[in-house]
Amino acid sequence: MRKILLTTTALIALGSVSAVAADVSVSGNARFRYNTWSDDNTAAAGTSNNTMTDVLQLWVNSSATLDNGMSIGTNTRMLTDGTVDRNWIDIDGDFGKIDLGKQWSLSYSQSLHEYWVGTVAGGAYIGGSTNTGVVAMNTVGFIGGTKTNKVVYHMPSIGGLNAAVSFGDAGSTTKADETTTAVSYTMDVAGGSVKLNYATIATDAANATSAKSDGKEIGVQYSAGFGRVYAMSQNTTTTTAAGAKTVDQEGTVFGANYNMGAAKAVYYRTEMDEDGTTNLGDKYSSDTIGVRYDVAGGLRVGLLHTNYDFTDASATATSENGSATRLEVRVDF
Repeated sequence: MRKILLTTTALIALGSVSAVAADVSVSGNARFRYNTWSDDNTAAAGTSNNTMTDVLQLWVNSSATLDNGMSIGTNTRMLTDGTVDRNWIDIDGDFGKIDLGKQWSLSYSQSLHEYWVGTVAGGAYIGGSTNTGVVAMNTVGFIGGTKTNKVVYHMPSIGGLNAAVSFGDAGSTTKADETTTAVSYTMDVAGGSVKLNYATIATDAANATSAKSDGKEIGVQYSAGFGRVYAMSQNTTTTTAAGAKTVDQEGTVFGANYNMGAAKAVYYRTEMDEDGTTNLGDKYSSDTIGVRYDVAGGLRVGLLHTNYDFTDASATATSENGSATRLEVRVDF
């Protein structure tokens, strides 16, 4: 990571406030992926089940401490296609922390799931299946979230208790505003720590005739020098204006990652059931295992493999099982 220190002694023409020394850093990573998968989806029969993809992430961060003791900062991420998908301001003080701008919803960033952590090869990967039933299921055990503009408030930590709430305005043409919360409590246990976690997301109906959606995660994690083990229960629903639940997914996820010096191993299992009216009785399960090796100088190699099974309760012919493997070479800079 390259760091540039920008300083100035000029006075800003607003009272006697002076510009503060800002610590600006530029960092990121480049990734090359080879993806391959196999499934019994007849709609995609005869197609090539291999791809090569690349990822570029460029981060520009800044931070400064004001004369009154508050800390401020900016966080900007640019991707391969040049888009800026995250861009927010931090304001920290005795009152807690306020984030303003584009960043992940708390329901995602505060989840215990290995998927968002992406410690091995960039998170969950199940290949290129075009089965709409598989797509409809919450296949990665994730209750939802966006990277749109939002206001996030984190309260000061109190004896291991942390809580945060965020609000995202959907804009002038829709009422589909998003509210998320996250509450966790961490305590020391047997040389490690136990974390109890609760996260929610609620997206309002876009208009009087549209559906609204909700999600909830309850989980527990034990972490220590070896790595961590975790388990969680999740629920996502979509409710029409008339009160019918077209989506009502109940799921459990449990997993672990294990530190082995420069290597890390990961395993997690996802099980999802659909009780909503649209795909009532559908089921999805998957097992994911992976290993990562940090070579040196920011070079990292990861291998991730998933087996999955989808049961379509209303159309046996569209049930599907398959497997997918991702090899990722990554360089951090």
